Amino acid sequence: MSLEVTRATAGMVLELYVSDREGNDTTGDGTKEKPFKTGLKALMTVGKEPFPTIYVDSQKENERWDVISKSQMKNIKKMWHREQMKSETREKKEAEDNLRREKNLEEAKKITIKNDSSLPEAKCVKIHALEGYRGQRVKVFGWVHRLRRQGKNLMFLVLRDGTGYLQCVLSDDLDLLNRLEDLVCDVVDRVLKSPAASIVYDLNPNFKPPKRPFRRMNYSDAIVWLKEHDIKKEDGTFYEFGEVCISL
Repeated sequence: MSLEVTRATAGMVLELYVSDREGNDTTGDGTKEKPFKTGLKALMTVGKEPFPTIYVDSQKENERWDVISKSQMKNIKKMWHREQMKSETREKKEAEDNLRREKNLEEAKKITIKNDSSLPEAKCVKIHALEGYRGQRVKVFGWVHRLRRQGKNLMFLVLRDGTGYLQCVLSDDLDLLNRLEDLVCDVVDRVLKSPAASIVYDLNPNFKPPKRPFRRMNYSDAIVWLKEHDIKKEDGTFYEFGEVCISL
């Protein structure tokens, strides 16, 4: 029985020393020679109850140490419990963040970037020289300077390569836009090849069938483009930002 008690208490700390005058929470170890600065550090070091006897600076003459008072110990325990709760919250959040990070990583592995072989070969260009390549296909290498995600399928990023900055937009496949483009062009083509074509030109003698590819732009840019090309609503007013439906 005595052997079991000896083994059980072998790793236990039976007393800790705390000195507001001479202690240090960074370099101290709770001994008389190297006491802690605060009682909270002493309890945090032990980590769980039951706590050992805590000795603090004595207020009596000719005495160096004295057992901590019950009121002091009670206050320190309250602080310790708060720290434990904060620690558990942090650990829970870190676990959730790690799980979310792993999930995002697995989702990222599913993303594939395909090169459109129907388009001309891209030219490798530095950012400062891009203005001379407007309307052409280019390849740019750089570092991600800023990154902002919007939803699951849209990402805005700013690239830098030492010569300048370039704002880019990464989006999901344009399957829906491509299908709409095919649908509109196919319907117009069929109508113009049918006997009803004359009706179209009677209604609009200047009608021109749409051509691929359709213009793609941000909503705010589309509002500006409509005004620049004097395209108005049926009531004769310009389209304004916030209006849902824009028909060309």
